[in-house]
Amino acid sequence: MVGIDDGLSRVGIGLRFSNGREVRLKIIGMHCATCSLTVQKALLSVDGVLSASVSLASDEAVVIVDPARFDYAKALRAVQRVGYDIYRETLTFILRNLEPEEACAIVRALRIPGIFSAVSNPVNHTVIITYNPLEIDENGLKAIIEGAGFKVIGASRGGTGDFDVDRKVVEADLRDVRNRLIVATPLTALIFVLETLSLARVIPSILYAIVSFALSTPVQFYSGMRFIKGAVRALRNATANMDTLVTLGTLSAYVFSVLVLAHVIGGNVFFDSSAAIITFVLIGRYLETRLKLRVSSTMRELARLYPRSVRVVRGNVETEVPVNEVKPGDIAIVKEGEVIPVDGYVVGGEGYVDESVMTGEPRPRHRGAGDLVLAGTALTRGYLRVRVTRGGEYAFIAQVIKQVRQAQSLRLPIQSFVDRVASYFTWFVIAAGVVTFVAWYLLGTPIYVAVLHMVSVLVIACPCALGLATPISVVAGTNNALKHGILIRDSRSIELSPRIRAIAFDKTGTLTRGRFEVISVIGDEKALYYAAVAERGSEHPIARAILERAREVYGEIPGADNYDTIPGMGIIAQWNGLTIGVGNEKLVKGFEAVINSEIEGKVREIVDNGYTVVYVIVNNEVLGAIVLGDTLRSETPAVINELRRMGMVPVIVTGDRAEAARMVARKLGIEHVYAGLTPDEKADVVKELKSKVGAVAMVGDGINDAVALKTADIGIAMGVGTDAAKIAGDVVLLDSDLIKVISFIKLSRKILSNIRFNVLYAFIYNAVLIPIAAGAVPGLTIRPEWAGLAMALSSITVTLNALRLKQSRV
Repeated sequence: MVGIDDGLSRVGIGLRFSNGREVRLKIIGMHCATCSLTVQKALLSVDGVLSASVSLASDEAVVIVDPARFDYAKALRAVQRVGYDIYRETLTFILRNLEPEEACAIVRALRIPGIFSAVSNPVNHTVIITYNPLEIDENGLKAIIEGAGFKVIGASRGGTGDFDVDRKVVEADLRDVRNRLIVATPLTALIFVLETLSLARVIPSILYAIVSFALSTPVQFYSGMRFIKGAVRALRNATANMDTLVTLGTLSAYVFSVLVLAHVIGGNVFFDSSAAIITFVLIGRYLETRLKLRVSSTMRELARLYPRSVRVVRGNVETEVPVNEVKPGDIAIVKEGEVIPVDGYVVGGEGYVDESVMTGEPRPRHRGAGDLVLAGTALTRGYLRVRVTRGGEYAFIAQVIKQVRQAQSLRLPIQSFVDRVASYFTWFVIAAGVVTFVAWYLLGTPIYVAVLHMVSVLVIACPCALGLATPISVVAGTNNALKHGILIRDSRSIELSPRIRAIAFDKTGTLTRGRFEVISVIGDEKALYYAAVAERGSEHPIARAILERAREVYGEIPGADNYDTIPGMGIIAQWNGLTIGVGNEKLVKGFEAVINSEIEGKVREIVDNGYTVVYVIVNNEVLGAIVLGDTLRSETPAVINELRRMGMVPVIVTGDRAEAARMVARKLGIEHVYAGLTPDEKADVVKELKSKVGAVAMVGDGINDAVALKTADIGIAMGVGTDAAKIAGDVVLLDSDLIKVISFIKLSRKILSNIRFNVLYAFIYNAVLIPIAAGAVPGLTIRPEWAGLAMALSSITVTLNALRLKQSRV
């Protein structure tokens, strides 16, 4: 319904769409009529939207869409582009089993109304779904997943109790494989013993055939049932996977042997092959699953560090409460040796905090009154009273774990290519198996020989290695990054990083420390002491810098008898009968004081270089001037030089004064400087750079730089503490160490190299061994059981190669 109200009458125009469907979306951030119109226009620009009506009163958009064309993700991006958001919820479903080849199948099953995104991760058997709660709920999502043949064993909304869910599901899978191996291994071994005795004519061949049938049956239909179920699930989803190949191969061998035993057809039985294939593949799966636990160990270490309870002061009494019940403003008590359970600021006590789990920095850092501390870090010495800002699932460590899990589930562009190949690969192998059987049969060989070659082709192929090649490297690499204080929020930035041609840096807080420091004192050195006395009661950044430096030189500084702040000029104080003024030239004129020519000349030169200067006036005489500046980070020159060596162009994009920006650029040898910019203008510069040089990364503090970070191909945010979880960057440097920009780029290249090796290895493995298994290479052949072992080893090799990233130096 579109309504027009001119104050005299209301006209309603009803629109009907025969193929339309109504979608309701809750809009976040609207506060006026203009907001609702802006959101409405944004929604109408989305392909498939037939009409849109946005209500400010209910914060709701009613959209009529063409289901065949409408994309929820595009609608979300359209609303976010104009500065608003759509309310949505995220659920992580934990599945009993999820093979790499099934990752696409489950995403296809979830292409239904109400889903913004669905990403699956076969490494930890999870699927993360972002959905519109006005259209579908948890039960509906679970029904769809289970309708596709996947068993849901749990669901998580990101609460602290569910952080270690990936370990639980992998361990459950490990137990299942182990239980099936406990049955398969001794029975298969006994079959081989009996086969040896039969070949040695110790026992009759008919006895061997009957006993091996009895022994192989539980192996086939209990130990091998996980493969049969996986094959049935794949068939229901109109796809095929490794389970399909193992099931077809082992059942072919088993059924053929049964027919021989029943004298329906002639030939030899090979129950040993079906049992051995299942056993070897299970052994491979067991080893692979144990390796997966090591690949994701950093996430589990973080999860184990997170406390489940917190000691708080309520009514002057210390009380221990669950961490999810703590409230902002509570006072938490942390004693020596304990893990800090909440985010907050120290209001009492002091100590040394081990922050290595967040920053990778091995040395404990001193934390006292006013300092920020984070949940999951450890108090190695001292005692702290912490005023809580966030706890439970909202704590920084909780957000880090949640974001890493989501990043690990995102699909890199290279994976799309691999998935396309893998989607056809299994069908190709099945066809190759059939062709192998027919070819050998037509050549006049005994039928059991044709069956053996067919089974070898089916079980030696390894689509699993192809499917694991990318996600397992991403999981290992992002965990290693986190261990070094680099939070990769969007794993797609890994594949983009080698293409970066220019890196734009914010100045203040990124290239520089982001706080004033005293550079020098011009004139009488005592000017610093008098300035500190006057400024002791002020919280201004310049005052803090002056006081900090004066304490280093003179020790404790006395306070003024009284002081008064003059807005836009400075401060005036009385102390020991002296009148002290600290401020700019306007304050000097107010005192009717005169700046001598020597001080004035030096100050003019200093100001031209971008520094800030304050004058110190004592009893109407300009005693001296204090030079302050925002100094470079110690690591900045090395980072800029290394980026140049790697072929990238450094650029400064700042909102600061041109003089200050040029001073920093001169020190670093940076040619391209854009200064005095608003946040939107920074984004425009990033767009311009992208059009001129190609892919661009933006490094900023994540607050004033949020728009530019989102505009860049890769946004790298400098951030520590509670704000880091809200930063717009694709990558967050948790301890704001600029050298980790280089570390991220180098680690990204190692991850991509690891992925390429895995993919190449999987292709070569299949290209070489499938023809051998088919008997197409004269003089070479592979029995089915050894083909099964080779297939298991291929997945283990891919996993072991990815595991190297865990120890890779950055």
